[in-house]
Amino acid sequence: MTEVSVKEQLRIQALHSYGILDTEEEAEFDNLLKLAAHICDVPVAKMNFIDEDRVWSKANFGNDVKETPKNVTFCVHTIKNEEHMVVEDTTKDRRFKDSPYVIESPNIRFYAGVNIKGNGHNLGTICVLDMEPKTISEEQINALTTLAREVENRLELRKKNEDLATLTAFLEASVELMLIIDPDTGRIEKVNRNGSGLCKELFPDNCNSTLESLYPEWDFLKELKKWNEEGAETPFRFESSILNEEGNPIYLEMNTTKKFGKWLITFQDITLRKKADEELKREKKLSDAIINSLPTDFYMFDKDMKLVRWNDNMLKSTQYSSEEVQQLNPLDFFRGEDIQRVKKHIEKTMKGSISTLEANLVKKDGSTEPFLFNATSFKNGDETYLLGTGQNINAQKSYQKRLENVVHEKEVLLQEVHHRVKNNLAVISGFLQLEEFISDDEKIKSVLLANHMRVKSMALIHEELYTAKDFSGLNFQHYLVNMLQVLEDRISPQGKKITLETYIDPIYLNLNQAVPLALIINELVSNAYTFAFQGRQKGKVSVELKSQGDNISLCIKDDGIGLPDGFVFEESPTLGATLVLTYSEQINSKVDITSERNKGTEYAIAFENQKKQKGSSSNFNFEELMAINGAA
Repeated sequence: MTEVSVKEQLRIQALHSYGILDTEEEAEFDNLLKLAAHICDVPVAKMNFIDEDRVWSKANFGNDVKETPKNVTFCVHTIKNEEHMVVEDTTKDRRFKDSPYVIESPNIRFYAGVNIKGNGHNLGTICVLDMEPKTISEEQINALTTLAREVENRLELRKKNEDLATLTAFLEASVELMLIIDPDTGRIEKVNRNGSGLCKELFPDNCNSTLESLYPEWDFLKELKKWNEEGAETPFRFESSILNEEGNPIYLEMNTTKKFGKWLITFQDITLRKKADEELKREKKLSDAIINSLPTDFYMFDKDMKLVRWNDNMLKSTQYSSEEVQQLNPLDFFRGEDIQRVKKHIEKTMKGSISTLEANLVKKDGSTEPFLFNATSFKNGDETYLLGTGQNINAQKSYQKRLENVVHEKEVLLQEVHHRVKNNLAVISGFLQLEEFISDDEKIKSVLLANHMRVKSMALIHEELYTAKDFSGLNFQHYLVNMLQVLEDRISPQGKKITLETYIDPIYLNLNQAVPLALIINELVSNAYTFAFQGRQKGKVSVELKSQGDNISLCIKDDGIGLPDGFVFEESPTLGATLVLTYSEQINSKVDITSERNKGTEYAIAFENQKKQKGSSSNFNFEELMAINGAA
């Protein structure tokens, strides 16, 4: 678009702003044209306004044409001049001699036009025409100019009245307090009634004063003047506060526009909103203090994986700043296989689960540390958020590794202890067996054999522990089968056919129960082999060990000669009986004995499996054992 066409567009916009085009005829303008024709002594006078592609006549004298094409009129050339244009003989002017209005009716020969101005542009003309060539005096031109200025004044007055009506309607339609202020004087020209309550609070004495006289130090007024000096091209929004008569602050939002040369300012009371904002700030400050006091990292993000809250611990752990964290996705803190694991963890949590995950956190510098993450989700309206904490478990991991090393060292040590105990017991057992072989005294041989088997039964326990590498307990079924096999091989009488039957459930026992139970079984089975079949060539011994839940039952019986009449097991002075009674007490049980002459004897023991109990202990009285052994 050329510079000329831009100017023309601005001129047309200025013309349209007056709203004069296509209005009804008005006597006040018709009378001005009668006066113009009389002053210049011509038959025709017109008041023309030049639009985009036409020339429209607001008033006519001696001519009824309301509109003509723009390209054939004299006035188009007039408005290109500063003030006026005079053509004394159109037939001698090369611009107009071929005009249809010159060579055809109405055969115009004389034209004089004076510009009507508005907003710095030539909007139209007052022109006079004649069908004969003629001259015009300077006084006549001045008179036409005076008439043009009168038209301009009436147009401006009309525009101001229309602007004032528009402002008044706009003012009354506003639901907020609204002021119309003259920028030059600062005086309040109009106040709407809808905001009268706020008006009385802000201006208790007079709503028609000036803002500056009422609030001379108000920062809004300083910014308002600055905005006006900078051109006031865009609306101006400002928030501020002032004190009312009671000294309480009123928080206001002011929105200002400049229209028709006036400031239009709306005032909105935002005191409640400000108080709510302050309450939110206090609550946020409190929540920030709470999450920053947490000993762990804290984070919160929405369903779009956008981080919305975090604490200082998280920034410290990740080495990122708050600005950097805002740009990151939660998955950016992980790498490798952890990414998919964390993604599934998030999806599960967002569906309502409370989840825990261990993963390596990747820091800004690329280093990693193990973290334990705990998360849950919550809904706030339509939004779902994930809340989580992360705890650096590097120290715990190191401690766990040290504990594992200590446990391993302890296991190796215990394994070596059991190995050495087993070997030492094997040596003792060997000595006892050797003494048994070289002794000629059957009574001594019997005592040595019994003690050899006792030692052997304990040695087998330590061998079982050493082999299984479980030092808190053992598979008693596996142990008992081996022990009974050794027992059968060592003490089964020669020349007799004694059968040993076993019914043993898979049972796990801790050492506190395994050792006493092994010695009880050793004593009772040994006694059966030794005493139950005197005078007989064959017989049967059965060992039944059953488990039902935490209850264990032991039954050892034979089909031998039975116990002597009047025999009381608890009063027996033998070492074997003492051992059985003592060890049964140690496993919180008692021995029930059923015996029938020549049909056999049955020993029954029941106790509760204490498999969760760790360590080993004994309440056996060795002084009592030594006393009984000496008596035997």
